[in-house]
Amino acid sequence: MGFSRRGAMLAALAALLILTVIGIQRIASRTPSALTAGECATPDLGPLSQRVMLQPLMRIVRNARCALAGSIALQVPPAAAQSSGPVEGETYLWAPVAIGGGGFINGSAWDAKGVTQVARSDVHGAYRWNAQHDRWELLTTAQSMPPAYRQQAGATFGVFEIAVAPSDPHRLYMAADTRIFRSDDAGQHWTATGNNDFPGPLDANGPYRNHASSLAVAPDDPDFVAFGSPQRGLSFSRDGGARWQPATGLPPARTSGKANDTPPALILWFGRGRADRGRLWAAVPGSGVFIADPRTMRFSAVGGPRQGRQFAQGRDGSLYIIDSQAQALSIWRDGRWASPGPSAPNAPFAGIAADPFANRLYLMDEGGRAWCSTDGGRAWMGVNRTSAPGEREPAWLRIANSSYFAVGSIAFDPARKGRLWVNAGTGPYFADLKDGCGPLTLISQVRGIEETVANDAIQPPGGPPLFAMWDFGIHVKSRLDRFSSTYGPKERMIIAAQALDWSPADPRFIVTNASDTRTGCCAEDGDSVLAGYSLDGGINWSRFPALPQPPGTRADDPWRMAFGTIAVAANDTRSIVWVPAFNRSPFYTRDRGKSWQRVVLPGERGPNTGSFSAFHLARRSLAADRVLPDTFYLLHSGDAPNEALAGLWRSTDGGQTWDRRFYGEVAPGSAYAAKLRAVPGQAGHLFFTSAVHQGDARLRRSTDGGSSWQVVPGIDRADDIAFGKAASGSSYPTIFLSALKDGRYGIWRSTDNAASWQRIAAFPLGRLDRIKVMEGDKDVFGRVYLGFVGSGWVYGEPAACTPPDDRDENDCAKVRR
Repeated sequence: MGFSRRGAMLAALAALLILTVIGIQRIASRTPSALTAGECATPDLGPLSQRVMLQPLMRIVRNARCALAGSIALQVPPAAAQSSGPVEGETYLWAPVAIGGGGFINGSAWDAKGVTQVARSDVHGAYRWNAQHDRWELLTTAQSMPPAYRQQAGATFGVFEIAVAPSDPHRLYMAADTRIFRSDDAGQHWTATGNNDFPGPLDANGPYRNHASSLAVAPDDPDFVAFGSPQRGLSFSRDGGARWQPATGLPPARTSGKANDTPPALILWFGRGRADRGRLWAAVPGSGVFIADPRTMRFSAVGGPRQGRQFAQGRDGSLYIIDSQAQALSIWRDGRWASPGPSAPNAPFAGIAADPFANRLYLMDEGGRAWCSTDGGRAWMGVNRTSAPGEREPAWLRIANSSYFAVGSIAFDPARKGRLWVNAGTGPYFADLKDGCGPLTLISQVRGIEETVANDAIQPPGGPPLFAMWDFGIHVKSRLDRFSSTYGPKERMIIAAQALDWSPADPRFIVTNASDTRTGCCAEDGDSVLAGYSLDGGINWSRFPALPQPPGTRADDPWRMAFGTIAVAANDTRSIVWVPAFNRSPFYTRDRGKSWQRVVLPGERGPNTGSFSAFHLARRSLAADRVLPDTFYLLHSGDAPNEALAGLWRSTDGGQTWDRRFYGEVAPGSAYAAKLRAVPGQAGHLFFTSAVHQGDARLRRSTDGGSSWQVVPGIDRADDIAFGKAASGSSYPTIFLSALKDGRYGIWRSTDNAASWQRIAAFPLGRLDRIKVMEGDKDVFGRVYLGFVGSGWVYGEPAACTPPDDRDENDCAKVRR
């Protein structure tokens, strides 16, 4: 019996040793951002007796693993160069922060031979696949767009539609903003075409964003292009867009009848079969399908679905169109509408694709279910669908392999046999199919596309930066040039982190208010709000033990306390204040969320006493002083019925009591994207921008805790402000700013407490997107992180590089006064 126990213990110890070695090797081999809470979990060694006997050793092993994990993960990203301050002839090197994908690719297009492949996004820009560089390239940049768009936030929009001329891979057309643009060099340069200001703007992120395609080019003539505007109807041009004229014989597009609904675009298709080559098909919302002779462009009705979403044409000339209203498939064959067959599915279809190399069709619905037909749509069978990240792709995209896989449109590759492309909510995917109807194994191909929507970024001293975004949580980045392999607070298909904060008392302590933006569904797992904290710089997360119930909310509402802005005290990581969205009352906790008390402002009127209205706002109206203990600042914009509360409030006891330091708005328009920032290491020092681009949008600062504010000379239309490591010989943090300075836009740096400024870039990497958030690196002089409305993050730092030209719109920029 004793021998058996000793044998069991020795066996268990050997197993534990092996497990420990494997665990340490596993941790050491993984990228820092790949570490999860499971890395630090106590190994399960089997029977209770063994667990009890080995518990002390297991704790040692666990702690060792966690210590190693923390030492690996909490690294400051290596600097490009050793720099301690400004130097003569200084240059800045800019690069993307590698997150990868993260947004909807709504449609794609090719020329007939597949030389040029393009894709459009819902939140920012369009992309072309660069086979030589093996990645996607952004097409809407400061280098490519017309001069009118080379300004602050000059192209903060998704692309409504994009098309490649079937007969010319260099000719592209793009519908964006309120214009149609043309390119003759595959998207390297764009010009706005002629008399075509369409009513709009053309909403690339609207309810019909995945309908395709409203922009069509004739199969044999790159100058013959048509566009089905939602408000204006169909317009066409025979001279490459120099002149546009309206088509005749078409009714206007109709709305769904819902309040505030805009009509969908007309869906167009130039026939490519023998019988209809060159004829233009138009699916008019609410009316059906129409056909025009290309010579006259006079349309006649042929019936068909009343809400067409996507066309596809088979090898035999049959035309297929999915009907989003009837959730059915319609087929035009031999001059009449044909039944798709009794086995045809009915579903909220997203797209249909016809194989150019085989008699094969694929259908997919909006949630990723798929069906296949090999007889022209007469008989259908369901096929399985899975997804996975491709080689050199972001490993975190594994989360997309779920029962619901958001699909936009689908199409077969015209040049690569058997390749089906699926435009999805996390980027483009492809499946290489064998003959017949087989399952879809979708492989991501998002590299080069950075479409995440930035919310917040922090870089606590001594640790890696953290990037918070809509939908895909918090990414901890010890290597900025490597894709993340996971994210926090928990790998969940949709979890948005709206705000982050760290404490000087322990820079490894991070707090967040992460919440699911789908406030009307998907609360079944109990993880709709994952607000909480991390003790190890964002590697592992703990949820707040409790959530308060703001006045006017229901106890069973999972989002009763969600979104908004959050801050932690400089001296005590137990002291946290949270201002939720929907103007609900703020709360504070003195025990890391075990219990909460409501913030009470003198003179308030309930139930909604807060100052953060819509949950999507990029607003930072709360800040903790970075030096003074238990000191918080709250900007109240005076939303009704609490107009009398407008001003800057301060608490010096962790949120229990508040006094108003400044009456009224610090600057007009403070209810939207305003940013209140506290300066690290400087007691009572605050900066404020309303982050609006009209009216009085000058930058303000205070050095007395918000009691008085001064305008920073020459700085206007500031998007955000950030603070990084001080230059050698300076006692004040380096200040970074996205703004107009004396009427000139750029990314600016000050190393002398805002007395003078240097421009470190105009449009880094050519980004014309709007900067939503900034953060300065506390450990690397001059490094700054920029987050955009729809194109992820970029970072810049001093490094030797050679600008390709005299414009500061590339990956290398000269530092200028």
